[in-house]
Amino acid sequence: MNAPAEIPVLVVGAGPTGLTAALELSRLGVPVRIVDRAAAASPESRALAVQARTLELLRVRGVGTEMLPLGNKAGAAALYAGGRKLAPIELHRMASDFNYILMLAQSETERLLAERIECQGVKVERGVEVTAVRGLADHAEVTLRSSGGSEESVRAAYVIAADGPHSTLRKSLGLQFPGRTLPHNYVLADLHVDGDIAQDQVSIFLARNGFIALFPMGEGRFRVMATDPDEVAGQMGEPTVEHIQLLYDRVAHIPARLHSMNWSSRFRINSRHMKTLRSGRVFFGGDAAHVHSPAGGQGMNLGIQDMINLTWKLAMVLDGRAKPELLDTYSSERLPVIRKLIRFTEIGTRIFNSTNVLVHAIRIRIAPKALGRNRIQNTAASMFGQLSADYRGGEFGAGDRVPDVDGLYDALDLSALTLFTDDGAALDVARRWDGVVSTRADRGGGWLLVRPDGYLAAAGDAGDVRALERLLERWFVAPV
Repeated sequence: MNAPAEIPVLVVGAGPTGLTAALELSRLGVPVRIVDRAAAASPESRALAVQARTLELLRVRGVGTEMLPLGNKAGAAALYAGGRKLAPIELHRMASDFNYILMLAQSETERLLAERIECQGVKVERGVEVTAVRGLADHAEVTLRSSGGSEESVRAAYVIAADGPHSTLRKSLGLQFPGRTLPHNYVLADLHVDGDIAQDQVSIFLARNGFIALFPMGEGRFRVMATDPDEVAGQMGEPTVEHIQLLYDRVAHIPARLHSMNWSSRFRINSRHMKTLRSGRVFFGGDAAHVHSPAGGQGMNLGIQDMINLTWKLAMVLDGRAKPELLDTYSSERLPVIRKLIRFTEIGTRIFNSTNVLVHAIRIRIAPKALGRNRIQNTAASMFGQLSADYRGGEFGAGDRVPDVDGLYDALDLSALTLFTDDGAALDVARRWDGVVSTRADRGGGWLLVRPDGYLAAAGDAGDVRALERLLERWFVAPV
């Protein structure tokens, strides 16, 4: 084994989470390597839903707009039971330009991200796995083994573990992954559906003996997810199209023929998350840090947003503009978001999965009444789109999502904090923190400090810049 190679950041795992980390770090000028044990990218769609918040963040990073013509937009999620439509969840209510769920195969999301990072000078190193990791005070030492058997020692200032639910890095460091496996059996498939099933909404059919959800991928193709409490699809092997048809026919009232299946699988739901997203020089994100029910199509988006939170902080610490303590806010900010989402998906899973006669009767009666209220519709839509996620109560600043209106995100400095103001006192502070803070004209009378990830850091009235100065002094390094 040769002398250790040195790199500021090593990313382990080339799914959407790891690719987003490499995308952001390379864009910010941080030398990065990204490795993945798989010899090639997976052709399967797996994660499907790209939510509004993810699209907002990726658009200004050169990827989101390219996704739109490749995916299929769903503006609602409709619930059916007893041969009738109960109510829709009106996703078009989301306060975003992307007021829908974009149905796009994960393989396409990964391809777009990989192509973008290649344009930024980084290529995924495939067939390379981690065999050992050792965390030291000022770096991490990682042993990599290629598919040909050769080994390499890498000395990295920081490591990002995005290597999935069976994370080698998490296990090597002896870290726990607490949670539970939910008791229900599921099947998943991508196939074509001939029938009067809407192509612009998610259709969810509820019954006493389970549920089936159809996610429209465009041109008659659907992702189908169904619970199988009676093991209609058996216990072994991949479910056949005939199995899926049986599950559909016993729950859905709209006649349809299922055919031309691309792939299928059976699974149980794990609901788990780490108690901290950091172990010394190693940060965890995506499925390596949290797994949960696929209800609502939230998982991939959560991992992408993990990295949007982490990478700007990492870049500013590495180039000396921020104090190392800033990196601790990654875990403290993201964990409450993760815990809330896991609770949300578990509740939804329990409601949809129940085969109890009483529970089924209650959900049929309650759903139309609840979803007939504007407040509940608005809340549900915002949660689905991950627009309601915030960092309030955290150590770093205000934490509210700043809406991307009137081209605001196009005005952000994605490598530093952006101060929107015309206030002289605030502008004087910004000049003293040049390189940490960029300024943009704003005639609102006060000032707004916005993070590169589109969340509010601080705000104040004209002339009152004490909160601005305190935040900068707490987390950042003033230029000499």
